[in-house]
Amino acid sequence: MKNQYPERFYILDVFRGFAALAVVLFHYRVFYATDVSLNKIEVNQQPLYNIFFLAYNHGWIAVQFFFTLSGFIFYNFYLNKISNNQINFKNFFILRFSRLYPLHLLTLILITLIIFANIGNYDFQNIDNFHFLLNIFLIQSWGFENGPSYNEPSWSISIEILMYSIFFLIALRKKFIFFSTIFLIVISSVIFFKYKLLGYGGFCFFVGGMTYLIYNKIKSKLITENKKSNVNYVLFFILQIFLTIFIIKKFNFSTIEIKIILLLYFFPLIILTSIFLQQYKILIIDKISKIGDISYSIYMIHFVIQAYVISILSYLNIVVNFNSLLIFCSYLLFLIILSYCSNRYFEKPAQKIIRSYYGSYIN
Repeated sequence: MKNQYPERFYILDVFRGFAALAVVLFHYRVFYATDVSLNKIEVNQQPLYNIFFLAYNHGWIAVQFFFTLSGFIFYNFYLNKISNNQINFKNFFILRFSRLYPLHLLTLILITLIIFANIGNYDFQNIDNFHFLLNIFLIQSWGFENGPSYNEPSWSISIEILMYSIFFLIALRKKFIFFSTIFLIVISSVIFFKYKLLGYGGFCFFVGGMTYLIYNKIKSKLITENKKSNVNYVLFFILQIFLTIFIIKKFNFSTIEIKIILLLYFFPLIILTSIFLQQYKILIIDKISKIGDISYSIYMIHFVIQAYVISILSYLNIVVNFNSLLIFCSYLLFLIILSYCSNRYFEKPAQKIIRSYYGSYIN
């Protein structure tokens, strides 16, 4: 029975990769909001709209899905290690710092360089010394900021860092983890009304954590009862997914109500269904799960590419048809190749150097 429930869920890696691409597609509209675009933004005229319409219209919610996935993954991988004193806060911090900070710093420097070059007319927001310092310390979304700044997608990484720290503290008292997680979901809901992004991040992260706790309960029950199949749970989850979609379409919910359904119920259902399906090898995912390895690179680099492309084209007075399939595919291909190179030749070596220097060898 033990082998049926792997420690790593490759489907979640696939989700991370697709979520990153969804954000990229949603932000493709940035190209149209400048004088380098031949066309004004018409969402339904963007390349391959019939295929990517969900990402073009609702790709922003992929960031919330990122937070939910992170919560599940961290509870799964670190909860027992922290509660059993297999990893202390120093090592935990080094592990996360070495994974996230090198690329964050690089993209921050690249954005700063194009700002100082002062070419083109890209409309950067909050590019003052105060916000630069917030970005240096990765606290640019903790409520001190006036809005997005520098490499704007990094706002979510700032919140992730805070969630990691809070998670470590509650993981030290594993016997209270269920109540602590519920408490933090509630607190995040309250914070949302004052600090929207921070509230979103905390809510989704700890909903992901609660999803893991539910998964772990089901897994323990199946092992205790010596059941070799979880087909009943899989069928139940699939039924719930279709029922949720039907209810959302059938009833005239407000936007905020739909968000609550997605974040609190639908996303956890997707995660639970997928990881239980992985047992049956129904999802051929191991071949494409590598996209999860470069999801962070894709997410962090795409804004930098857009800023450079728009600034340089504007400086050269070149106008581009961003509705062109060739332009669109070239952009995505370049982004994926650059993300792969960043992950392999910059992020992993930097991560190895930092972890070796501080003597932290846990993955």
